[in-house]
Parts: sequence; structure tokens; C-alpha cells
Amino acid sequence: MTSLSNKRRDIRTSVSCPVYYSNGDFHASGMTENLTNRGGCLQGTHLVTVGMELLMLLIPTAKHALIVKKATVRWADEAHFGVELNEADCGTVAELDDVNIQRQQALISFMTH
Repeated sequence: MTSLSNKRRDIRTSVSCPVYYSNGDFHASGMTENLTNRGGCLQGTHLVTVGMELLMLLIPTAKHALIVKKATVRWADEAHFGVELNEADCGTVAELDDVNIQRQQALISFMTH
């Protein structure tokens, strides 16, 4: 796993929030462990495979949600897996990097495409 962290372009911020994810054939839930505007690490209730494309709904607070339309699974180890975000969704997830989010663990806006 060390080699993966050496290849990362961004420092991953610890963000623990509920996540729902689906590839259209299944719907599952889990928790994020860390996230950047390019990818993240999650633990979920449904096993995924490398290359699978997921739709994700992140819920960092009770009042706000964040939709990621395309997250591609880059590695998987049982229920633990890493995703890379589609370029169109990178700005959406960047909201989690805002100083206000880190302090309050709250999302500024509800984003859809």
C-alpha cells in the first residue's frame, strides 16, 4: 500500500462521512476514510472490482449532500477500496477541502451536474 501513497498527487484529508454508491446493478452504503478532489478511500457493504464505475452520494452533514457521477474503482481489498474521480466531478469534491469544511465537517452547497 505504500507505493500507492507515493503516487498520489494530493495529500488526502481524513473525511469520515456516510456514502451511498451504485453501479446500476447494486446499491450499497459505506463510509469514506479520506478524500481529495481526485479520489479517495472508502469502506462499503458491497464488494467492488477494479475498473467498476460508481455513482456516489456523499453525506457529510444531515442538511447537505454531494453527488459524484463517476468514480472509477482503482483498487479493492475486500470491502475496502479506492476510487479515482472523473475530471467533471473533481471540482465538486474539492468543496470538502475548503477550510470551512475541515473545521465544521459541513458541506457548503448541494452540487448536481
